[in-house]
Amino acid sequence: MWEDGSFVKMFRGSASYIANHRGTLVVYHIPGELLAWEGFPGLMDDIALTWLLGMKIVLVAGCRHQIDIRLEDEEDGEHRLGGKVMMSSIRVTDEETLRVVKEEAGFVRFEIERRLAKSLRLHGGLVKGSESLIGNVVSGNFYSAQPFVVLDGIDYCWTGFPRKVEIERIRQVHETNDIVLLTSLGVSPSGEIFNVNSEFLAATVAGSLSASKIIYFNVHGTIHPKGFALVDLDENSPHQEMLRAPGSMETLIKVGYSMVALEKGVKRAHILAPENGALVQELYTRDGCGTLISRDIYEGIRRADVNDVSGIYDLIDPLVRAGTLVERPKSQLEKEALSYYVYTRDGLVVATGQLKRFEGGFAEIGCLVVSKDYRRGGRGDAMLGYLERLALQCGAKKVFVLSTQTMEWFVERGFKEVPVER
Repeated sequence: MWEDGSFVKMFRGSASYIANHRGTLVVYHIPGELLAWEGFPGLMDDIALTWLLGMKIVLVAGCRHQIDIRLEDEEDGEHRLGGKVMMSSIRVTDEETLRVVKEEAGFVRFEIERRLAKSLRLHGGLVKGSESLIGNVVSGNFYSAQPFVVLDGIDYCWTGFPRKVEIERIRQVHETNDIVLLTSLGVSPSGEIFNVNSEFLAATVAGSLSASKIIYFNVHGTIHPKGFALVDLDENSPHQEMLRAPGSMETLIKVGYSMVALEKGVKRAHILAPENGALVQELYTRDGCGTLISRDIYEGIRRADVNDVSGIYDLIDPLVRAGTLVERPKSQLEKEALSYYVYTRDGLVVATGQLKRFEGGFAEIGCLVVSKDYRRGGRGDAMLGYLERLALQCGAKKVFVLSTQTMEWFVERGFKEVPVER
């Protein structure tokens, strides 16, 4: 097993992520549908693993799925507003619906607590006879709620939204190495109970705690597997049918709540399909497997500085050794660093290019290199296009490249091969 060294390579590649995530706070939103999923125990194992690796965890459990089933089963055929979802996934909660919410929220809470407690014991385990590494799942009144009241002429009854998150109480739980579990039932200062939208609750809690990440699990998957951006589709798009797929509206709603979390100060939001091992892959590998929404630049092009010299050198060195590129020692790269541009992915330089400007309206694009691990993602074209636009913005009339082995690639992208004398 692992004779090819893939495990060692994978583990080494994960080391920086393990270190970076240790001590950070993450909020997981668990939709009620996942409780019936055959992979749910594995998901709890993965969440417990992130706890073992040092992450502080808050779980927010939804129960919309269970409530919908109960209301359908108990529906007597008469029309009633209670229980209906009126807008933006917000449910009108009448007295009868609130009774159902209480019962199902309790069921979901204890199912998650039961399964996660088992996973924590398996991962934390007894170490040399000590139980200090076994975490607990702690539920309680960690936030207060207030009524949604009347909106657009609709009385939402016992539907509410978060009023205040008990930040210090949650931090005290984390200091004892335990996990916080919240449900969609919030209590007001006057003692009233309200049904709170769990996705919005997760975003609010994450923002209040200045969480590093919020992770939504999408029952029907993530963004379209071919990478089409749903927000960019117009009504005439050939991929418009994706918007009618079962998971599309769910995804768009969770993208919206992810944006709410980011606006409240959360650094990154992830939307994951509940697949075996998806959480571990998303958190502890560079490429992940879900949809990432970030406040900072996770992947993009920027101007290089002296701190990028080592990354640029490591990227071009194999091509220098192969004779494809002219040798550029680190001392030269340091002097010319500001003429280089880098395409980074989570801090790693995966592509680079140099733009030199000359008198007479000329500009040269050189040292265009893409890491062999990232050559299928169009990053070379992105870097070339970026440098071309930058040259034009700087007033260049003509852009040229000097190459003996890769000229065909540039010709395919609109360059014309001419003698050096010209």
